[in-house]
Amino acid sequence: MRWVALFGIALLIGCAQTRVVSVSTRPADATLKIDGKDVGRGPITHKFEFRTESEQHSVVATRPGYKDHFVSITPTGESNRIFIEMRPKTRMVTFTIKPVPATLSIDGKAVNAEPVSQLTRELEFTKDANERWTTHRVTAERAGYEPVAQTISWTDSQQDYVLDLQAKRKDLSITSAPGNAEIYLDEQLIGSGKVTYAKCPFPVDPATNEFVPHKLKAVAPGYPPGEMTIGWDEGKSDYHIDLAPYTKTARIVTDPPGAVVSVEGAEVSSDPKTAASLVKLRFPPINEKGALKTYPGTATKRTQDSEWVPAKFTLAWDEGKPEYRVQLEEIKTRPVALLRMKPARADDGWHIEAEQVNTLAMKDLTEGPKRESPARVVRVAKGTSIDSLTVSPDGSQILYTTLAHKPGSELTSQMIAVRADGTSGSTILSDGKSLDVTPSYAPDGTQIVFSSNRFGKRQSILIMSSTGQTGVSKITGGESEDLWPTLDSSPQPRLYYEARMSNRADPRLFMTQLGSTILMDLTQGGGLQPRVGPKGDAVAFAAINEKTGRRDLFRTSDKGGPAENLTNTADVDEFDAVWSVDGSKLAFVSDRNISNTAPDNYDIWVLELAHPDKAVQLTVNGSCDDRPCWDANGKSIYFRSNRGGEWGIWRIDVK
Repeated sequence: MRWVALFGIALLIGCAQTRVVSVSTRPADATLKIDGKDVGRGPITHKFEFRTESEQHSVVATRPGYKDHFVSITPTGESNRIFIEMRPKTRMVTFTIKPVPATLSIDGKAVNAEPVSQLTRELEFTKDANERWTTHRVTAERAGYEPVAQTISWTDSQQDYVLDLQAKRKDLSITSAPGNAEIYLDEQLIGSGKVTYAKCPFPVDPATNEFVPHKLKAVAPGYPPGEMTIGWDEGKSDYHIDLAPYTKTARIVTDPPGAVVSVEGAEVSSDPKTAASLVKLRFPPINEKGALKTYPGTATKRTQDSEWVPAKFTLAWDEGKPEYRVQLEEIKTRPVALLRMKPARADDGWHIEAEQVNTLAMKDLTEGPKRESPARVVRVAKGTSIDSLTVSPDGSQILYTTLAHKPGSELTSQMIAVRADGTSGSTILSDGKSLDVTPSYAPDGTQIVFSSNRFGKRQSILIMSSTGQTGVSKITGGESEDLWPTLDSSPQPRLYYEARMSNRADPRLFMTQLGSTILMDLTQGGGLQPRVGPKGDAVAFAAINEKTGRRDLFRTSDKGGPAENLTNTADVDEFDAVWSVDGSKLAFVSDRNISNTAPDNYDIWVLELAHPDKAVQLTVNGSCDDRPCWDANGKSIYFRSNRGGEWGIWRIDVK
């Protein structure tokens, strides 16, 4: 039995096998362990012994940064060369991309064709020759966003990574005109003048995949805000905002319509359909505080018959107010020329000159509301000046004079008799070659006395038939200019008149009986326009106040003597006194209501001689009303007036 055992052992020993195997690695410097025993860095060649066919040896390759690699060596093998390809370490990592899906690249290589919001990958990690762990560069990209990148390392503590896509950014440089404007970005003030804004984000709207725009606004005193929308604009950085002044089209409507409108002196065109004027205006600031320019305007209107006061107005920005209404005030007066005779004193004495003055007349012919208006009874040719008038004692005729004058020639006139009721028909009582003025009827109406120069260079008092059918007789003569004759009704008529004596500077009032050469100087202070009363016992006249140059009304005896001041208005001009038929009243002319707009606004007044301090205004029209004459029944007064813009004779009732 012992032999058998020995034989078995011998047999076993005799059957042992060996293999010589060369082991190499990649990387080549891996550490090798055989059957758990460190045999150093590869490559190595090792003799493996196998006692049985089933015996195996283990070879383990290790290296930092790589996974351990295990290889089994068996008695039988196809090759005695073993190559171990070591694999890097790996980690499963997850990437989350926000706010929108994107394309992911790892180490520059895209890992997905379509944008994704999350992706999981296994990444390999190892160490380099310097024993440093290798890393991976992961990048997420999407149009309209800045690429976002992250480095992934083996030593990272997390496995989940968030890649947050950021909006594109660019630097902005913003200027404006004017250059002092404040600049706002999305309503936030970012500076004034030239403004630089760094890294302004431009996010993308996920719904449209378009850049969300920003709003730039420039604000400067005196300008409307200037705005502009900016986008990514291919990275453009320079922007400029021009602030335009306030601008509007102003519509100017005048009342009455059709006025000529000028703005800053330039006429503005009007709409032919509406007659409104349209003008487009700019309102730039005129100072640093932003005060806006204004435009002065004028509206004027004139027609053949009417004129309006030019209306001034101002066009301002007025918060964009589009329409302006301009009210024009009609000029209710118009200038009317008056040719009149003017006594003038020179070295050789008094003489009569032609004087052209302008008077103002109301366009309105009436006396206003609640007052009875006069009636026009005589209308003369336009441009003709009436000088004086008188009414026949029976009230049937009006006798008036008109003046004419050509440069370089003498002043002339005509005496014309017309029917007092205004019906047609007239009688010319002079030839128009001499100056025949200030006529008056004799108390019985058969004769006329008047002033004339037809018998010489000076004005004398003449008498003629009221029908003009007989000759003319001269009553006065001498070196005086004699005017304003009037006769009383005594059995032997007396003549009263105004005389301008060569040796006197003041006008005198004389009385003489017809057929006599005796003159009586009625007043110590002289006077104008004597009118003898209907009873022949008193004379009314006007006299000049030496201090004020104005005229007052006086009354004296028919034989002269102390005079009574009936008006006592030193600063008021009052004249043209005429007696009523019963001698209880005087009609006269006064400028008591004088105004700046109508300095020649003479009106007809009436006073009762029993109460001279209570004169009553008869005409209030505002035109020049003068030369009053009572009618035969004392219920009406005829007078001269320029109302309506031309001279005429009017009649108004006296109540």
